[in-house]
Amino acid sequence: MATTDKQKTRGDSLRAFKRQHILSAAKRLFDARGMEGLNMRDIAEEAGYSLGAAYAYFRTKEEIQYELLSIILGDLTRQLRSASAFGHSKRSAQSPFLFFIKYFQDHPEEMQLTLLVLSGLGNESAQIPSQASATLNSRLLALMGMLANGLHQSGETSATAAQEETIDFVAFLLGLLMLENGGRLALLNQQPQEMVDRYGKRMLLRNTKQE
Repeated sequence: MATTDKQKTRGDSLRAFKRQHILSAAKRLFDARGMEGLNMRDIAEEAGYSLGAAYAYFRTKEEIQYELLSIILGDLTRQLRSASAFGHSKRSAQSPFLFFIKYFQDHPEEMQLTLLVLSGLGNESAQIPSQASATLNSRLLALMGMLANGLHQSGETSATAAQEETIDFVAFLLGLLMLENGGRLALLNQQPQEMVDRYGKRMLLRNTKQE
């Protein structure tokens, strides 16, 4: 019995190692080539595996996309924390949100991946394992919680209002990214930075009661 348990533990560890190896290869391709690099054949080749072996650990490229976005959201949360973006003055109420926006402006490929995964575009028929979905949801909630806490700590915003503002902001940003990615903002004669600035000013007025 003990030998069987050890074999199972060793097998689980080996599987986790190989999954991470494939995911690291996918991340390298994504960093180098963006979304175009995320196809199973290229990922398998980068990892040094056959295509069949790669599919044994990730059933679809969408599963890899979920895992990559979880990594990105975790990195962004750590950057927000280490940058001490929040402060505690009324004027600093916008800072974590502006940091968040600038991150995606500086990383357009990560913006596209976020759009694809969070909007569900192209993933209707994908079979995403429950663990991958749960991890992504957890990372997203942690990031939103940090944004909400920063807004709450920065001024006169209640915890409930800060949470609502954060949800509204993420919905606004996702919609804005979708319009920008599809070239629709130009049709509406709008510039993304102007829209972000306008939204940020109104949020600041709502939450700090400044004239």
